[in-house]
Amino acid sequence: MNRAEIAEARAFQAWHNFNEALKRTIAPLTEEQLGLRLGPELRSVGEIAEHIAFGRALWLKNIRVESAADLEPLLVWDDPNDPPRTAAEIMAGLDESWARLGAYLMRGSAEDEYSDKAEEQLYSIWGMIDHDLPHGGEISMILGARGLPGLEL
Repeated sequence: MNRAEIAEARAFQAWHNFNEALKRTIAPLTEEQLGLRLGPELRSVGEIAEHIAFGRALWLKNIRVESAADLEPLLVWDDPNDPPRTAAEIMAGLDESWARLGAYLMRGSAEDEYSDKAEEQLYSIWGMIDHDLPHGGEISMILGARGLPGLEL
């Protein structure tokens, strides 16, 4: 393995660990806790978690990944008129979006030739990590402000 392959594998593993920590944080929350927000105009904990799953589904749709067709229901999760989800529904959305995203980004092997497509995938991994992590921080901040545990990585 060369350094780039090691870095890619470590980044993806760290992102996987983040996704698991996010799920551990969301799973025990009540409906009331999912509705916590820092201000009336800001997203709630549940809305932020839904937005993470939505962002993954939207990205996969935009790049036309065929295996992501069953993620279509997640594309309404960012609509302001869409009803809030339960912790179990959010967990399912995070699981499904993670599975499709991981399958797309990590397909192939280290022996595959480097190409523009591979570079695009690496850029995409960072772009999606850059989307997920700040939103995880928002969730931790809201929960922490209410004396609840946030993401533990």
